[in-house]
Amino acid sequence: MMGDKLIELHSQLSQRGVYLIDFRLGPSSFIEITMISKADVVVVGSGGLGAATAYCLAKRGGLSVALLDKHEIGSQTSPRAAGMVSCVRKGDLMIELIKDACRKIESFTDETGQPLDWVHSGSLKIARRPQDADVIAADLQRGKRMGLDVEQISPDVACRLNPFLKPSGVLTALRIGDDRYFDPAQIAVGFARAAQAQGAILLPKTDVTEVIIEGGKVTGVETTKGRIQASVVVDAAGAWTRQVAEASDIRVPLVPTRQQLIVTEVLEGARADLPMVRIMDAAVYVRPCQGGFLWGVYEEDPRFFDMNALGPAFEVKDMPLDIEVLRRAAEQVKAQLPFLQTAKTREFRGGIPTMTADGHHVLGPAPATEGFFFASGCNVAGLSISPTIGEALAAWIIDGNPPIDLSPMSPARFRDSNWSEEQLWRDAAWQYRHFYGAV
Repeated sequence: MMGDKLIELHSQLSQRGVYLIDFRLGPSSFIEITMISKADVVVVGSGGLGAATAYCLAKRGGLSVALLDKHEIGSQTSPRAAGMVSCVRKGDLMIELIKDACRKIESFTDETGQPLDWVHSGSLKIARRPQDADVIAADLQRGKRMGLDVEQISPDVACRLNPFLKPSGVLTALRIGDDRYFDPAQIAVGFARAAQAQGAILLPKTDVTEVIIEGGKVTGVETTKGRIQASVVVDAAGAWTRQVAEASDIRVPLVPTRQQLIVTEVLEGARADLPMVRIMDAAVYVRPCQGGFLWGVYEEDPRFFDMNALGPAFEVKDMPLDIEVLRRAAEQVKAQLPFLQTAKTREFRGGIPTMTADGHHVLGPAPATEGFFFASGCNVAGLSISPTIGEALAAWIIDGNPPIDLSPMSPARFRDSNWSEEQLWRDAAWQYRHFYGAV
């Protein structure tokens, strides 16, 4: 069956004029192509944003699409994420995007034919300070206006909804019925497999060393395996976004940032349907996971990375971890989540999301360079809205415009801005710590 599919794919590629150096069946149920010489669109980076974009482009039809990654497909930050969907956000645009993403998460398997385990658990946003209670009140009004299932509740009610949360020190809580979580390991790989089924070419372990730009237009990419001609390139390289862009003298102000989390051992009473918990001022989050809990923190002094300094062989799995960060966070919320101090650790992992100074994604065409698009700057919220971002960017590439106004995310917003690394790091750190809107 797979051999027939491979022969069919080879025939289709030959008809499109794509030159194959070699092709074979890969060990991860992907059809592996060693190299091609041309494509209409090259997507660089196979995390959630890149894989979703490749799938949506391939699904539209009429374009040859290549999805490249310097490592294995879908193997870097995306599978190490928390997989939490937070619907109450600071602005209307993000709420609209996430509402649409929720619908797409529900229909993911029907749409792509790939598995996705998700739970519609809802969540509890916890305020321990008066100023954060004011933020809760504003979130409530914004959520209602945007059609979300939101309700301000007392500490006692919140604790009845999730008995692992204790009322001590809690002023108020916001129940968000729309929130959910999913298995983060399934999104990027699922979209990549679905893209391949639609005719996209997957090229793992293919490092892009330069996007070739001639006369202000993209003409292809140079890789460690050779050149690929293409008139459109999407930089969705995650932590390596700047390396891909800056190799072609395109600057983009984002910062690769360490994110760490723990998955606990099984705990008595832990259920998959318990609402997630987010404690605003401590920036600690908790969700059910495999009979225990997954939890992490957006720390006040996050560690940033210069990906060039880490070397060409670096993978996210090699990122240095610091469990003391989590221990300090557990101490800060011990009155509300005492189990975090005693639960045994099953897994301690981390990823490298990208942060921007204003907390918005970097999405769309680069100024003054025809055919160069970004899909990055996830601000610890990329995987959850990747289904919607991928569809929007595919429409932007094919139709010339996105389906909704995405100008707050456009790379053009940086065009006239002078920024230093120090200012970028300072602002990005603030956005990271204040992801939940704490004052």
